[in-house]
Amino acid sequence: MTYTLITEPQALSDFCQTSAPILALDTEFIRTRTFYAKPGLYQVFDGVQTVLIDPLAVSDLAPLWQLLEDSNRICVLHAGGEDIELLHQQSGSVPARIHDTQLAAAFLGLGAQIGFAPLVNALLDVQLDKANARTDWLARPLSGSQLNYAADDVIYLYPIYQELMTRLQQRGLMAWFEQECERTVKRRITSSDPALAYLDIKHAWTLDRKGLAILQRLSEWRLSEARRRDLAVNFVVKEAHLFKIAERAPTCLEELAKLELDAMEVRRHGETLLKLVQQALENTSQWPPLIQRLIDFPAYKSELKRIKGLIDEAALQASIPAEVIASKRLIHQYLSWKWRLEENPAKLPVLLQDWRGELLASSLG
Repeated sequence: MTYTLITEPQALSDFCQTSAPILALDTEFIRTRTFYAKPGLYQVFDGVQTVLIDPLAVSDLAPLWQLLEDSNRICVLHAGGEDIELLHQQSGSVPARIHDTQLAAAFLGLGAQIGFAPLVNALLDVQLDKANARTDWLARPLSGSQLNYAADDVIYLYPIYQELMTRLQQRGLMAWFEQECERTVKRRITSSDPALAYLDIKHAWTLDRKGLAILQRLSEWRLSEARRRDLAVNFVVKEAHLFKIAERAPTCLEELAKLELDAMEVRRHGETLLKLVQQALENTSQWPPLIQRLIDFPAYKSELKRIKGLIDEAALQASIPAEVIASKRLIHQYLSWKWRLEENPAKLPVLLQDWRGELLASSLG
């Protein structure tokens, strides 16, 4: 099947007049040292035409955003989490309706996180050439083999989607699948609270309240700095170095240097880091509480086993894989809510919402 490389605004506008109700969509991007992904190509197949849209050549992508935001269309992605983040960052919104074929495959027992190429092979008996998977999508010109690779990602996505939807409808799983797609989109575009970034730092739970206060200040600043400079967080200050500072609470550049931070980190941010440490130490009334780990609760092991048993039973009755219902992370979220460790206990955990709530609410309570 042929494709059209779009490098002119008029060509993009012409394609976006399509009335197709289903659009297979993929993106190619680069994110190595940056905080935000840099788009290199947008691929769209409407069932008839395949277009590869070059965002380096076409600066105004408003027609594409309007096309994707049309509530009369379904945009099909595979493992689309990063694509959703990119679209949201670039356009300020996301497609009105998104169906993810990786989620569909999971509901059907084809694998919890099956890759695109294995799914194409399983359903269409086609072996995709992945030789160009590590292409620098910001380099120009792109070769014919690179463009063919990009086009295949949406050309084969379309028939896979049709097959999966047929199977979901036959199994009566469409409503649950669509709810899960909506939840995935919301999760990907909801910004986390910078003030809670310290909770994601490795070994944060080992710190006392003073150390946590310092780590909270440092982590919040690092995230803001990364966004401002469009730089990956570990290229601002490494995570392990934030922890060292929080643990030792240095008061001067000499003490900071003894922590063996990178020279550039100290040279560029040393004074700021020390100021943040001092601010944290002065505001004792705002020190966060100690981090309580679920695994330290006496009832953790027995409760985890009980919940897994209930999930296995619900999965058997619904004829869907247990891992689709709940990951360990979702079980932990439920236990944090149950044991009142969540900041907002009034908000129901995912296991008690939507289709999961239908399956589990009566047993979990």
